[in-house]
Amino acid sequence: MATIVQICLAPLVCLGASFWGLFSVMATASCGSDCGGAVDAAVPLMVFSPWAVWLIVTVWAIVRLIRKKSAAWVMLIGLGVATVVYIAANIVLFISVG
Repeated sequence: MATIVQICLAPLVCLGASFWGLFSVMATASCGSDCGGAVDAAVPLMVFSPWAVWLIVTVWAIVRLIRKKSAAWVMLIGLGVATVVYIAANIVLFISVG
């Protein structure tokens, strides 16, 4: 039951993270059109990485549920991985912008 709730609530977290990633583009206004490759990689990473991690861990959790194994920890690990990747992309973006 907890896994199904996590699977259903995770897209809301992904949506919020993606909006923050899209709005982080405004931080690059100070560097004009020459922000560098780090910014070009960081913004899509912030927008799409939460969804990619959610998709992977959701499939993994569903497979574990079908096999009648515990799967709540899979979603929590996915949340941790998505958070680390997202924070790393934020750090890269704001360091490269200066």
